[in-house]
Amino acid sequence: MKVDNDAKQLIIELRGGKEDAFAQVFRMYYNPLLNYAGRILHDAELANDLVQETFCNLFERRKELKEDLQLRSYLYKTVYNRCLDVIKHQKVESNYANQELLDFYFSKVIETPEAELALLEEDLKGALQEAIAKLPERCREIFELSKIEGLSNKQIAEELNISVKTVEAQMTIAFTRLRKELGWLLCVIFFQNF
Repeated sequence: MKVDNDAKQLIIELRGGKEDAFAQVFRMYYNPLLNYAGRILHDAELANDLVQETFCNLFERRKELKEDLQLRSYLYKTVYNRCLDVIKHQKVESNYANQELLDFYFSKVIETPEAELALLEEDLKGALQEAIAKLPERCREIFELSKIEGLSNKQIAEELNISVKTVEAQMTIAFTRLRKELGWLLCVIFFQNF
């Protein structure tokens, strides 16, 4: 019962803006939360920023805390949710960057004579063909229909008698694999055109 009373008193002091109470909470939970976030994110600096933001948010919202709040659970859940938000944001950024770079390549490079001449150089041309050839058969077929023949996902789905979702999934696989294979090549082409 003493622990519950102590926890309740700590929340009351936090709500009242007592710096000692906040410092006590910080000392108790900062390192465990940092370790927890670090295990989820695999990035110590990002984990540190996220945990610091969690404590800043706790201090800013201290007046909203309920006396019966389970502080430990609240802090861990907050850190967990923020980690998920960061991971989701990173995936969105990564997918967007991959899509933009490949769209730029297949729309601008193939359409401009200067870039076509660059592609005729054996190393570049060979690397591109080799990377596309390494795609799984169905994935390669869908990719070529989309990026070489210029068909929409819907047109590809109708032509191959598959769902649009399947086309999208295969294009995602193609983008991911080509990015790994052609990362250096796409950078060379990208910077040649600016």
